[in-house]
Amino acid sequence: METPNGQRILIVDDEDTLARLMQALLEHLGYAVDRAADGEKALQMGAQRSYSAVICDLLMPILNGMELFRIWQHQSPELAQRVIFVTGDNLGTRTNRFVELSGQPCLYKPFDINELTTVLDDVTRVYAGS
Repeated sequence: METPNGQRILIVDDEDTLARLMQALLEHLGYAVDRAADGEKALQMGAQRSYSAVICDLLMPILNGMELFRIWQHQSPELAQRVIFVTGDNLGTRTNRFVELSGQPCLYKPFDINELTTVLDDVTRVYAGS
């Protein structure tokens, strides 16, 4: 089911509790939300459906957020530009550099709800205008 404004969000996070919490919050705000527990599933979902934004954990099993983003950069550049990274890890130099070079926003867990909605509004506004 699509929302009236067509805003569908994909949450990619292996932490089920956090993913469910974000889903409930975003649905309360009027977004349609899908979830994937790893990057491999998100890759499949991204090929099947259009998303206004993707909230993606950096560190996950199977296919992590960095690997997923790199694949999308080549296969679906528009979707790659809608990624919002989240992480609970203190970023190492390599990961920090990746986030910096990606040009995508990154929220650090635990993040503030207002911080999430502000970044999400920015990303979905760009999507709605394209």
